[in-house]
Amino acid sequence: IWPEKEVEPGATVKTSIIWGARGRRVLFGRFGVTGVVNVDLTPEFAAKLGAAFGATMPKGSTVTINRDPHRSPRMIKRAVISGLPSAGIHASDLRSMPIPVARYYTRVTDAVGGVHVRLSPFDQRVVDIRFFDGQGHSLSKDVERGIERVFFREDFRRVYLDEIGTIAYAPGVAETYINGFLDVVNVDAIRQSDFRIVVDYAYAPTAEVFPQIMTKLGVEVVPLASHVDGDKMSLTHTEFAKEVQELTLITGVLETHLGVRLDVGGEKIFLVDHHGQYVPETIAAAALATLALRANAGGTIVVPVHMPSIFEQIAAEHGGKVLRCKVDPHALMNRSATEGVIMAADGVGNFVFPQFHAAIDGLMATAKLLEFLAVQQTSLAEIVSGLPAFHVVHREVSCPWEAKGTVMRLLNQQYKDRRADLIDGIKILLGEGEWVLVLPDPDFAKFHVYSEARTENDAQELADRYVRIVEGLQE
Repeated sequence: IWPEKEVEPGATVKTSIIWGARGRRVLFGRFGVTGVVNVDLTPEFAAKLGAAFGATMPKGSTVTINRDPHRSPRMIKRAVISGLPSAGIHASDLRSMPIPVARYYTRVTDAVGGVHVRLSPFDQRVVDIRFFDGQGHSLSKDVERGIERVFFREDFRRVYLDEIGTIAYAPGVAETYINGFLDVVNVDAIRQSDFRIVVDYAYAPTAEVFPQIMTKLGVEVVPLASHVDGDKMSLTHTEFAKEVQELTLITGVLETHLGVRLDVGGEKIFLVDHHGQYVPETIAAAALATLALRANAGGTIVVPVHMPSIFEQIAAEHGGKVLRCKVDPHALMNRSATEGVIMAADGVGNFVFPQFHAAIDGLMATAKLLEFLAVQQTSLAEIVSGLPAFHVVHREVSCPWEAKGTVMRLLNQQYKDRRADLIDGIKILLGEGEWVLVLPDPDFAKFHVYSEARTENDAQELADRYVRIVEGLQE
């Protein structure tokens, strides 16, 4: 173990730590298995990870695997592929596909799991390895722990010569997705509306799938960033803000019906109305919830526990109801599979329409938005202008890892008479539509504090007060 290395408490180190930054105790984080490429995530590490994943599944099973266009995920994907056949697993290579397409293809074929390797959208030095189950959902914590046990014990399953898995390219991936997609969308209504929209493909593989769908729906698209460029899979906040600003200008000047930016994975969408006004993500979620409940009166929508109470107001107006879930994409997808759910949204650009598949899908969210606008003969700007006002404030407060449990226990004791269901973190109900949520961050040494009140000032004062309370409880 070379100097200046960090070995996590409880970690068992079985190999030299020379280039890596730390000795791991757990593999999985919020974005799958994540690390700096060729430092934390090396080809040999990825091959072992593929073998560990394969060891948790029956021999002879098939696993789909795909990547984004950057060279780092390409290298890591091929290393993961080399580990799978050693455990008797067949690797079905989807090449480079958007994440929703990979999830859907995994679900509708005989695959028992899937892997997606991508460059982190937040840091181009980092690669995320994300795993799916046979339904195309993210893995449960229990399955993740099982893979970690195999990996750290090095209890890999090595099969005999005639049981080694095969590696093959998957046939008709995009076609399978597009056919299933068009079966759940009102094609005629969209065709008759003669939509003209601006779509920013973010130089990602969505540019090879979504134009085919838009053509079949009769939508005229003004494309931006429509060629695939592996070097543009990761953006700084400044670069992202600049590209969204360009989208708003182009949408307004060309007088199109809508502007949409897809993220590089094809999961998130960011919307601009026909006036060229950017629609913040929480408001976009409320607008789509309104449209979905108008189309499916009495339906159920799923939103995380930190979202404003405007969703309950919208649901009440249309005889629907709201299910709350953890602030986590995996929880959002799992909860959306509940019977009666027509839509799920998390307020950061992720949407699920479970009648297609219970997975986050920006392509389906865009098509459903067009369908709702066509059938209801309205515009996004009109829906947004009709939404009730709400005031939510978000703060972050630092807290050492070892103090997190103490803070949560003390908050739980102190506010046990006023807390809501402990879905995620501690939500304190203060009456008259006011509440505060104290939520520990799963990846960093900090808490998130969310507050809602009748005015912006009241919400800020509430958030500031509970930030001080969390700071005080650490002592």
